[in-house]
Amino acid sequence: MLKNPEPGSRVLREWNEQRQRERLIAARGRADMKREWWSGLAGVTSAGFAGAGVNRLTQSLAQWSGSINADLDGNLSILRARARQLCANNEHGRRFLSLVANNVIGHAGPVLQVRAYTVSKALDKTANDAVEMAWAQWCKSADVRGLMDFAALQRVAIKAVARDGESLIRIVRNSSLTHGIGLQILEADRIDSDINTTLRNGNVVRMGVEVNSLLQPVAIYVKSRHPGDPRDNGTNTTQRVAASELLHPFLVERAEQVRGATWLHAVLLRMNMLHAYEEAAVVAARVGAAKMGVFTRNEDAPNALAGIADGVSASGVPQMSAEAGEFINLPPGYKLESWDPDYPHQNFDSFLKACFRGVAAGLDVAAHNLTGDMTEVNYSSARIAELGERDAWKTLQGWWVQRVAFPVYRAWLESALLRGEIRFPETGKALPADKLQKFTDAARFQPRTWSWVDPAKEIAAIRDEIALGINSRTAAAASQGREFEDIVDELGQEQALLQAAGLPTGTTPAPATPPADASGDDSNDDDADEAEAQAAEDRRISRALLAAVAKLLERDAAPAPAPSVTVPVSVPDAITHTVEVDDLRAVAESINQQAVAVKAMSDNIEDSLGAIENGLRQVAGEVNKPRRTVFDANNNPIGSEPVDRLEI
Repeated sequence: MLKNPEPGSRVLREWNEQRQRERLIAARGRADMKREWWSGLAGVTSAGFAGAGVNRLTQSLAQWSGSINADLDGNLSILRARARQLCANNEHGRRFLSLVANNVIGHAGPVLQVRAYTVSKALDKTANDAVEMAWAQWCKSADVRGLMDFAALQRVAIKAVARDGESLIRIVRNSSLTHGIGLQILEADRIDSDINTTLRNGNVVRMGVEVNSLLQPVAIYVKSRHPGDPRDNGTNTTQRVAASELLHPFLVERAEQVRGATWLHAVLLRMNMLHAYEEAAVVAARVGAAKMGVFTRNEDAPNALAGIADGVSASGVPQMSAEAGEFINLPPGYKLESWDPDYPHQNFDSFLKACFRGVAAGLDVAAHNLTGDMTEVNYSSARIAELGERDAWKTLQGWWVQRVAFPVYRAWLESALLRGEIRFPETGKALPADKLQKFTDAARFQPRTWSWVDPAKEIAAIRDEIALGINSRTAAAASQGREFEDIVDELGQEQALLQAAGLPTGTTPAPATPPADASGDDSNDDDADEAEAQAAEDRRISRALLAAVAKLLERDAAPAPAPSVTVPVSVPDAITHTVEVDDLRAVAESINQQAVAVKAMSDNIEDSLGAIENGLRQVAGEVNKPRRTVFDANNNPIGSEPVDRLEI
């Protein structure tokens, strides 16, 4: 067992530190008084920070601050105990832990995606799939006790970090484990916080964590048994475990910090007081719901309680129980005084909401997610709150991948490669161990993602971004926790199955219509709805114009029949899916102008054909009329002329 080499008891050291702080505060107080006295003589006020003033109104504020490690030393166990009590007995504390586990880890945990390339710069898909499949197999039995998979173990660990401020995950290497490696999760109580010393090599041990001159963790002093288990009667020894064998995740809030504090530290007092307030309010409401009263009697009235009481209390006081609809006749001189407490108060709900908004702000979560109260939430406010909260979760996801997921992956990959247990599925050949660095650098973890707040609008926006060339399908798939290569493989398999079954291979889905706002409050969404409607109309026009242009091109390409009349229509040479809406409108205007010209030409041709037809009809009518011979004055025939009818 490692003993504390620092002389003196812990109580004595704390007393000395407290004395030094009091002396420093007293010295600063005398300096402040002297400065105020000289300022008063000069008739001027201090030009410094008003928040640093020491006066009657600021006496309760802090006037001295130590290092983060000094603040944590001696307070860690108290903070940890109170946070655990809160999360065990307070519904909102438990809800916060669930939010952390569900949003940082999720149901499946961060997903490994390996994208290594060959020498020819082609994606090494076979090797990537082999690594991913071996990792998925190991994750099922990552816990050395066999009780959890890697995702469940991470959820337990992140809850411990949020509740206790830190967690311990030990990397166990044993040939009996899958791929020769496993994980053991320990509580932060195992760290021997009483060890504070300076070693001969210059390293410093602070609250059980050994750091070098750069404050890099070198080792952690871990107790062999949990100090809070009174049933464990074994000898509790302290072991020095190298930092490479332990993962010690905690959020660093200040420089030089070596231990973590509970994420609930800023709201512990308020949440405990609110919990007690709610409990008292429930009791008061229950008392108010139960009708109570007492009998009073005049001084000259006889004692008749024995006649109206139906029992006595434990202290011997007569009591009477009343039933619904029952009325009793009181003896002369007796009077019933009822007690009607006015509770719960009408401001109870609004007061609690205001308090829990402060609690939610201290925990950096949305108030409606913490409390489950959606009464004052509409679509716009929920979207703003969700997006802001998701940014905080994404930050924690990146931190967790860097501190836990990736170090575990590297340790597993090294063990699995050395044991030759990552094999190609087709040939069964093991992946060479010298590829450790290649597949370490090519790996990344995709944390859990969230469903879109408004799927129709989000998908339309992504489609427009891809059309404009400012986004890719790979990035769009990754934003939903998918890998584009996997989607392509799935689509290929679906196409093959459909073709084998003789079914259609797919249709182009119609654009989805954005759903109406279910909140009933459209005042904040009018501009957005109008813009979306305009965008939808532009897309409809674009699709219609593209279809019209395609038909025109197809008609011009087909051989024209001999008797037809060709009307030239000018169409741009290349029209693709990336044509801008303004360009399409210009094409539409040009086609419209040409259509007007064609219509005018058609009308002229129709008029001409009508005139010709009328002339032919007149000629035919003159030819078919009966004719008579025309004579001159000498009665000689000189010609003929048509007549309506011949006269005989």
